[in-house]
Amino acid sequence: MHIDFGTGLVVSALIGAIVLAMKPGDRLVPGIALVAAAIAALIDFRVIQLSSAKFRIDVILPAILTLTGGISWSRSSTKSTITAGTVVTLVGLIMLLSALRILR
Repeated sequence: MHIDFGTGLVVSALIGAIVLAMKPGDRLVPGIALVAAAIAALIDFRVIQLSSAKFRIDVILPAILTLTGGISWSRSSTKSTITAGTVVTLVGLIMLLSALRILR
């Protein structure tokens, strides 16, 4: 069985966003991260297809993941949420840099 690097990133972001959304307290930012990661996973698994002539979906979703992961990381206080926030932030950043062709 082979797992593509992009698929591994998306699944990691989805798991991290689920962990962030399960923590008690403010759930708006982790909820946005969860929705963005779920949409990215659905696109990656070819369940849905999104396209727009004006907006680049492949840049918007990682940017949302990077921002919401960073905000969640800065607000976290337990080990699990700090780790999940770090994973979501780094995965979003890697995906964003790849979409912008900075990482090849």
